[in-house]
Amino acid sequence: MSRGSESNRLAKECIVTALVELMKVRDYDSISITDIAKKAGVSRMAYYRNYLSKDDILNKYIEEVGESIHQMITESNSGSVPYDYFYALFDQLGRYSDLAIVAYRAHLGELILSNIIKNMFYTFPPATESTDERYRRHFLAGAFYNVFIEWLKGGLREDAATMARICADMAINGSPTPFLEVNAHEGTR
Repeated sequence: MSRGSESNRLAKECIVTALVELMKVRDYDSISITDIAKKAGVSRMAYYRNYLSKDDILNKYIEEVGESIHQMITESNSGSVPYDYFYALFDQLGRYSDLAIVAYRAHLGELILSNIIKNMFYTFPPATESTDERYRRHFLAGAFYNVFIEWLKGGLREDAATMARICADMAINGSPTPFLEVNAHEGTR
């Protein structure tokens, strides 16, 4: 790795860390580029060499996390695609829980969800471009997102393997209780 690219990598890392740290104590909308550059110990020029905006920092970082998840899935060999996929998601996203928590608290959940959807389509390209398949993937991504946020709110008490088992089972077998059936019967009383 050349000296320039190593310096650029370190600057990016410092900028991401600075933004996450600032988001822990301040409202996202009140954080300026100057605040981020100062906290990161980089010049504004270094900031703009790497990013266009605060959202760009988070987007690019979440994309990098998605790429590491994709890599983890392609290297996995347990034989259970749904389990491997969810394990990689919970393992990697758990490692970046600080970022996910501050992004969620800053009302940037859509950013997380859109990257989950993008990663799902990237990792499992649809065999056909059907409407059903598109909605199915959005449904699964939304379900995962909500489970992930609940896991974060609960302090990540369960390990990645437990969460992967729960999600893989629901993805394969559906809900463990006939929730919609129960509610449909109650609505007719």
